[in-house]
Amino acid sequence: MELTPKLLAGLLWWGAVAAPAIAEEPFANGTAAFKGGDYERALAHFEQARQSGQQGPSLTYNLGVTLFKLGRYQAAQAQFQQLLEDPEWSEVARLQLGLMAEKQGRPVSAVGYYRDLTDSESPKLRRLALMRLSALARAPGAEPAPEQDPDRGLALLSLTSGYDSNAYSLQNELLTDDSVGADTFTELFAWGQYRLRGTAEDGWRLHGFAFGRRYSDLESLNLTSFNAGISRHMPWQGWRVELGGVAETASLGGERVTNEWRLVGRMQQEFGNGVLTLAYQPSYFNGTETYRYLDGWRQRFEARWAAPLAIMDIDVLYRLDLDDRQDLATADDGFYSYSPRRQTFGVEAELPLSWGWSLHAGSHYRLSNYRGNNRLQDSDGEFKQQAREGNRLRSWIGAEVQLLPRLQLDARVIRTNNDDNFDIYSYEKTEASLSVRYVF
Repeated sequence: MELTPKLLAGLLWWGAVAAPAIAEEPFANGTAAFKGGDYERALAHFEQARQSGQQGPSLTYNLGVTLFKLGRYQAAQAQFQQLLEDPEWSEVARLQLGLMAEKQGRPVSAVGYYRDLTDSESPKLRRLALMRLSALARAPGAEPAPEQDPDRGLALLSLTSGYDSNAYSLQNELLTDDSVGADTFTELFAWGQYRLRGTAEDGWRLHGFAFGRRYSDLESLNLTSFNAGISRHMPWQGWRVELGGVAETASLGGERVTNEWRLVGRMQQEFGNGVLTLAYQPSYFNGTETYRYLDGWRQRFEARWAAPLAIMDIDVLYRLDLDDRQDLATADDGFYSYSPRRQTFGVEAELPLSWGWSLHAGSHYRLSNYRGNNRLQDSDGEFKQQAREGNRLRSWIGAEVQLLPRLQLDARVIRTNNDDNFDIYSYEKTEASLSVRYVF
């Protein structure tokens, strides 16, 4: 997480007023330079203040936030650690150490610092810590608590209730009336991980999730999936690297559909104010007897850029999927391709607000081109033979609020528009949901 200049200036001001004894000119000049964005000059003034004999936690703190802003993390960490034994400064120092651990790609340490703040008497510090814990729990590759913390695991439990206007994902003309494909649903999602050995930078972790969606009436659409994996984290030439394997199974309407075995290769590095993540994930799918046409490979390449923009956090995504499946040939000479080449372009934004609220929105646009010529009867009764092409736009907007320490409420609305040159695959749908999440 990158602190916005406004927030850093506010924290610096906090340090300036907390110790009135430090009122000499170098300190005041350093504060002014920091607020003006000239961090090198601010650091020079603060160091001059210390060399002239000025001491105290306020000066130590302001040196820390200035070094943090300049990217000199080791030196900044040394300043903040000096404040951990000071009852008036320990909590704000822990917050800064957590934020800095995230910037360095050490979420394992960040989680430990944030957890210490969940019982803080300061509502502001408590809210900031809980927001970061939630973000780490939702992020790919989230890490458990630090090595010195006896609690080596991290987990999240989410319960969702929602409404789906077109659960079958069919073209409206194929529904006898507007209510046929609509239904309410409930979802349960449980995710967890455990650090087996080492640290976040150089160690092993076990992770997995369980997911289930149940419709009130359309039981044939009930979806269940389970996932378990192991990952190795290590530094390599300035990159934070993750290598691992995952096994996943999915069921539809109580019938198992497919098993997936996936390798995971992910590398991440910081550039300026942003973080670049590159990933390669080859998967092999093995369908059950009814779903043999899903057998085959998928190669997934992904690039993601996350950075602050003004007071928001922005995440930009590009994904390329290359599928080579068995596909489906029917007895009546029909052919259905399940081997698409897909490109996904996405952007997401999160805006933190006061009183524990935050707003989030995003949109993903996906282009799909299928191998071979589909041969099938379309929704208008016409028999078509051509290569299938489609595009899907999926957009959402939502809000999150912190109810209690580690307990969050999330509401969102998702709109999906899928257009295909075979009309039978075109559809529109709207989903509205309300989720309660607890971070352990």
